[in-house]
Amino acid sequence: MNQLVTISIDDLELAAAQGWRGIEEQWLGGWLLRAADGFTGRANSALAAGDPDRPLPDAVDAVRRWYTARGLPAMIAVPYPTGRPAASELDLLLARLGWTIRADAATVMIADPRRVIDLGGRPTMRVEIDADPDEGWLRRYHYRGQDLPPVAIRLLASAPWQAFASVRADSDTIAIGRVAGGGGWAGLTAIEVEPTRRRERLGTAITAALARFAAEHGGRGLYLQVTDANSAARALYLNLGFADHHGYHYRVAPA
Repeated sequence: MNQLVTISIDDLELAAAQGWRGIEEQWLGGWLLRAADGFTGRANSALAAGDPDRPLPDAVDAVRRWYTARGLPAMIAVPYPTGRPAASELDLLLARLGWTIRADAATVMIADPRRVIDLGGRPTMRVEIDADPDEGWLRRYHYRGQDLPPVAIRLLASAPWQAFASVRADSDTIAIGRVAGGGGWAGLTAIEVEPTRRRERLGTAITAALARFAAEHGGRGLYLQVTDANSAARALYLNLGFADHHGYHYRVAPA
């Protein structure tokens, strides 16, 4: 049986940060400040992985000033052991300071790409892999149900390498996904299936195809983020060999 690759929370978060980068980034010690016109929490939050090289209250103040100067709400991505946000000293401090939790806490899951390929089985439909997202892919991708702003194209192509999977039927793109690599790991994002075509194993086919691409391009491990409320996606990934690694949520500064 393939063995699950191991990695620390901070190291995995820093690897994942390479797969979905802000348009503007700046280091605060070991924390990474990111901004991208407000599109996605990951690209518009301070990643609190590692040591900010200053007392935590000073680091929190610096984060607030940085985002205020850019007209964005100050937000910190706080990773923590699965189900244990209280284990984070930073999260406890932010709670005392009145920073609220943005909806949709998430779990980061990891897998050996070879195991995902094995469990994915034979695809029910052809999955095509492209270097760039075409118009059909972009029409299918809806971040939190919204149409994509122009900055989205830059974020989709922001990793050291990435690829885009599509399942097409006639002239329509009915399922999509993205894989992006950095730091020896590959992350899966934007896996979406046409609602009328669900239960046809298209999500499985996309995930397995992207896992194969990642393995062929040096990805020793896969990761993805799934919101804790998305039980259907969570069940899919568990069946494909993914396991919980850690949780995270966003803390937003009070006005």
